[in-house]
Amino acid sequence: MISLKLSAPLIGLFSGGLLCLGLYGMSIEASPFLSTAGNSSDRLQSVATDPDVPFLSSKRALIVFEYDCRSLAFGLTTPPIVAADRPRLNEACYERALSLVKTAPGNARLWLTLAQFAAFLDKRDVAFQAIERSRSYGPWQYSLAIERTRLIATMPDAPPAIKAIADSDAQTLAASYRGREALAQIYVTEPERRNAIAMVIEMRPPNEQRHFVSRIQRTVR
Repeated sequence: MISLKLSAPLIGLFSGGLLCLGLYGMSIEASPFLSTAGNSSDRLQSVATDPDVPFLSSKRALIVFEYDCRSLAFGLTTPPIVAADRPRLNEACYERALSLVKTAPGNARLWLTLAQFAAFLDKRDVAFQAIERSRSYGPWQYSLAIERTRLIATMPDAPPAIKAIADSDAQTLAASYRGREALAQIYVTEPERRNAIAMVIEMRPPNEQRHFVSRIQRTVR
């Protein structure tokens, strides 16, 4: 009984300390969102000027990267980034992506976004390697397959191994209902891909071919 009475204050003190540490950790994790005006453009500016970016915890870095750097990579920032700021922010997110794939080397989405920024910065070898890693770790994710095929389409100088990835991704998409819908959109908007897509679709069962054609007709209406 005596030991319980003596330890209670210590337990309370220890618990209070843990609570303070937890609150401090939460403030660090949330600071990219709480310290700006609340839109991706502002947070990206903060990321580019933050000297502690390379030393951020993996969780905080991943959150900012997913919400903001990926938005930058695929033109989804709100409001749009000023053209003069784009090279500096691309470089900042490229460096962030390099750091994050070391922390999470099995994340296919991180590898693909690294490839996107490497392509922006004309770092071709890095882009090609990142595309290969993205395909290796995420071969069946149709959303990644769509992004990979569109990225590869912007690289006319891509080696045969990279172009083969686009063909493999087209086969992945052709095998699923939602994937065929995505392929139909690519077929309509990217004429240079039509022959390759048609070859893949012709290998599918008749009912899937009909579904693909119906998606094209619906898209062009």
